[in-house]
Amino acid sequence: MSGVPRCPACGGKIRPDVVWFGEMLPEEEWDASVRAAESAELFLSIGTSAAVYPAASLPVVAHSHGAYLVEINPEPTPLTERADEFLRGPAGRILPALLEALTEARKAST
Repeated sequence: MSGVPRCPACGGKIRPDVVWFGEMLPEEEWDASVRAAESAELFLSIGTSAAVYPAASLPVVAHSHGAYLVEINPEPTPLTERADEFLRGPAGRILPALLEALTEARKAST
């Protein structure tokens, strides 16, 4: 594999800070993610297929604990019907527009 970073000391491949498909998620981080989802008031699910588990369960966990669930995606997913809002489009377009709308709403309320 070309372009893979190598350790200057041993020459071994340096692993990026990611979880590869098929690997287990780190338990401590996963538990923290579930706790955060359970306590969320708002959960944004952005640009995911909502089909790769266990991560795909986090929006459902949040929603089942009372969070308002917003999905932002170019296409509907298995999560779409469960979401309180589905904002269809690319995140690079939807998120700036959402931020602008929130900023304008905040200005109007002060």
